[in-house]
Amino acid sequence: MSSLGSKSFSYNKIRNGTEFNVSAPGKVILHGEHSVVYGKLAIAASLGLRTRINLVEIDSPDSLVFKIVPMDFEHIFSLKDIEKLLLTESPAISSDDSKFNWENPKMIEHQSQLRIVETALDATLQSHRSGRYETALKSIKCLFYFISGILSSTVVKLKPLLICVDSDLKMGAGTGSSASFSVALATTLIHYLKLATLDLDNVSKKNFKPSSWTLEEIERLDGLSDRQLKAICTWAFCGENLFHGTPSGLDNTICTYGNMVKFRRGEQPTILKLSNASFDVLLIDTHVARETFKLVARVAKLREAFPALVSHILDAMEDLTTRAADLIVGIDGATETPLDDFHDLATLVQMNHGLLCALGVSHQKLEEVIMILEKHDLKGKLTGAGGGGFAIALLPPDYDPEEVVRKLNERDFGVMCTKLGGEGVKIE
Repeated sequence: MSSLGSKSFSYNKIRNGTEFNVSAPGKVILHGEHSVVYGKLAIAASLGLRTRINLVEIDSPDSLVFKIVPMDFEHIFSLKDIEKLLLTESPAISSDDSKFNWENPKMIEHQSQLRIVETALDATLQSHRSGRYETALKSIKCLFYFISGILSSTVVKLKPLLICVDSDLKMGAGTGSSASFSVALATTLIHYLKLATLDLDNVSKKNFKPSSWTLEEIERLDGLSDRQLKAICTWAFCGENLFHGTPSGLDNTICTYGNMVKFRRGEQPTILKLSNASFDVLLIDTHVARETFKLVARVAKLREAFPALVSHILDAMEDLTTRAADLIVGIDGATETPLDDFHDLATLVQMNHGLLCALGVSHQKLEEVIMILEKHDLKGKLTGAGGGGFAIALLPPDYDPEEVVRKLNERDFGVMCTKLGGEGVKIE
């Protein structure tokens, strides 16, 4: 056995015990911020920045250790308590047990399921509901929600485990950190279920809808089938409900499937499966906190005061987003990077930022970033709600960003070089 240490606790890995890693990407909105609220098209892309979860079977009886590195959080939950509070009873579902298994998260009654989770939190955390526990509380709720929802209908028994979460993504900055976490966590529990029940003809408990692994899923031990990805995406949407209340479904989709996604509210997202194009970007952190709901409300107030004018801006954003999607697909299908198309794509980035400024959602720090980028022949825009947060800039082919990164760092902006449109969630 090998030791797994931390400043708080120390564990031993079980020799030949279960151990695997899962990662899921973050996301950025390329085009369609704010206009998507009014039924307009949006494009989002996965980021090369990822959330990673390591699950390890440990020699620590009656222990489920949940660790979140970026929050400096770690807690040991009793497996007996989890079994009693989350796995003994059925999850809160909209029909009888015979129609439910882990594949059917849409049957979960969210508010009733949340009450099950809250009861378990009250019993297991007791007085630990402040300080760093308060920061981690939504993540713990998500863990409990998924344990109950995914595993309580199955015959699997949780063994002593360490679940360790780490991430490249900054929380609350519009880069999909909560969706990336939710996708990675749902995948972790579904893969754990798979590894624990590979030799069974039915993984469901008696009275629940039968479920078994396909030959493809068994042969691709570390792969994820279309069925698994669909369930992961929907469970992650449930997780997003815990973090945001009324998610659009865009973030969990892009963090599950990767690549780029076209999205319109009320419609199924369309995945742009890029096979050739690689889009290098700078992701620039203004270090200015923003509150999304206030910025959305600001646009709504402006639209109420100037309905015709704001409608024209939103229509222009729709046209721009449609054109950008066509350019992206064209660049991906070309044998060599068409520089004219790339120039047009960068111009659309610049135009979109101007439209967002007209809606009043920029910030002086964002404008400072845009000016620095302009001086280095780059086009940038805010991404997400605006009012601070991040800006993004597409890098032309063979562009050396060293000088612009140095200038941005001199002004105390955080800068990350990464790629857009990479792979989605995966077992590593």
